[in-house]
Amino acid sequence: MTTPPPSRPDCTQVQVTRVRGGILVPEVETDSVAEETPVALEFNGISHATMLATPADLEDFAVGFALSEGIIDGVSDVRGIDLLPQCDGIVIQLEISSACEVRLKSRRRAMAGRTGCGLCGVETLPEVLRPVAPVTNGAPVRIQAVLAAMRDMR
Repeated sequence: MTTPPPSRPDCTQVQVTRVRGGILVPEVETDSVAEETPVALEFNGISHATMLATPADLEDFAVGFALSEGIIDGVSDVRGIDLLPQCDGIVIQLEISSACEVRLKSRRRAMAGRTGCGLCGVETLPEVLRPVAPVTNGAPVRIQAVLAAMRDMR
């Protein structure tokens, strides 16, 4: 067994089975998997968007999102940032300049995601949790089918 990678607060250690050259490696190894959590962005109390993000450097994430979306013109437009952990995710509350808030209200965004995690267009954390039907037992997926699917995706 290999030495586990160093632990990071935004990663989880999991047991993995590797495939090399189309063949299952017999020993199970430990690897790091990035964690994601629903993150809701609010600007001056207005819910704007919820997405999955690694729960690290969320202040930078929020400011970068606001800049790239044209919500703010610069970092000086941000008056404050609060992170509010919830049982189902994290709410990032940004206090922005009144001029930026007026612009935000005039062009509210309605995203419709067609691929990905399914959170695009969700504005608040309570909307994230939806009932999911349990997965029924079935035949295991053969490694050859997984490898063929990976080739076909290219």
